[in-house]
Amino acid sequence: MIIATFLKTNIRVFLLIFCLLFNYTEGFGQFRIKGKIVDAETGKALEFATVFINNSTFGDITDQNGEFEISIPPGNYDLVISYMGYQPFSFAFTTDALREFYKFRILSEPIDLDETQVSEKRDRIWYRNLDTFIENFLGNSINSQKCKILNPEVLILDSESEKGILKANAREILEIQNPNLGYNLKYVLTGFEYNEENGKVAFAGYPYFVSEDLAPRRLARMGKNRERAFHGSNTHLMRSLYAGTAEEEGFELFSVDQIPNHERPDDDQIQKAMTILEETKTFLVRDSLKREIAKAELPKFIDAISEKPLDGMEIIQKISDGKVFLTYNKPFYVVFKNEVEEPNYKTLKSRNVKSKINTIGMGMVASGGTEESLPQTTRIHMLSKAVQIFENGSYYHPFDLYLEGYMAWEKIGDLMPFDYKMK
Repeated sequence: MIIATFLKTNIRVFLLIFCLLFNYTEGFGQFRIKGKIVDAETGKALEFATVFINNSTFGDITDQNGEFEISIPPGNYDLVISYMGYQPFSFAFTTDALREFYKFRILSEPIDLDETQVSEKRDRIWYRNLDTFIENFLGNSINSQKCKILNPEVLILDSESEKGILKANAREILEIQNPNLGYNLKYVLTGFEYNEENGKVAFAGYPYFVSEDLAPRRLARMGKNRERAFHGSNTHLMRSLYAGTAEEEGFELFSVDQIPNHERPDDDQIQKAMTILEETKTFLVRDSLKREIAKAELPKFIDAISEKPLDGMEIIQKISDGKVFLTYNKPFYVVFKNEVEEPNYKTLKSRNVKSKINTIGMGMVASGGTEESLPQTTRIHMLSKAVQIFENGSYYHPFDLYLEGYMAWEKIGDLMPFDYKMK
């Protein structure tokens, strides 16, 4: 018997955080996970609980006996349970050691009076926070702009506890409609944080994809939209690295060295300028000193990107048991040549990526692009010694890769399930 305990997600500063372990292989329907959901205190069966495999289209709703059954291909999974008024629950399992039947006891959500007060506010500030949340959670892409959160009233939005920080949580599962991709997304939000000063956003949760019942013609159109959403995504990159096909699938990788930023004065020069500023009253001199001091905001180091692409095999390591790990210990840039940036995309203020990409001759590479179009570019920095990559494009641990640029800009509105397969 498994006792569900409350899981608190430690949010670190990430621009896109949604990949959790889910190892997918061929063989749909070869396994079934069966179980029952009950109240941890009373033992009462919970009907209509949502039970699903994280970041997939595999799921079920419990019946009157609190029971569920989900068909799955072989692999390692996170089973997620969501029920109104109860704490979200996640259970990691593998089909190699699958029991015939599971019984999960889940705990009711304790009432937080402070959260209740925050959630009950529906003033001008709440609606402004909602707009900020939608922009940084769903995103700004073409697909994202068509998405709609059907039940925003379940969101707890807090911009008062910490100045300049918007935090969000949800009392119930978020219902998100994505008409461009033909999915109704159920998202168990476990945490969200947006820093207004630096624009960084971090969120974590469990997505479940429910495909719409589509007419054949619309299904064909959705297929093209889904393919575009998948192409160039983080999942696409990881699948291609696992398979050793990154280059032929349109990815080019470039190593990065950090070099001193010659446009920024050193700390001694800045301190000297500040001292002189205090002593002088001449307007022109003061104006010049202020401009010099303002350069302290510039980064001390900037990226020097290699002109020769890396071989995909240089950044991964395959071990004897077939497992694949990302082991490259320096930041690297990923350029997806087969698609250009969307017009709404804005590059990071601190990195002049576009000019460097132009110098290595990679503008105008995607079909349908204009002369000013540039391929989708992302900077990846690994925060641990090794990150395991799986065949389906997921990786573990998801907090060990820091993404900046295009892949980080694409958010929930462009998210595709790990069991998606291109035709």
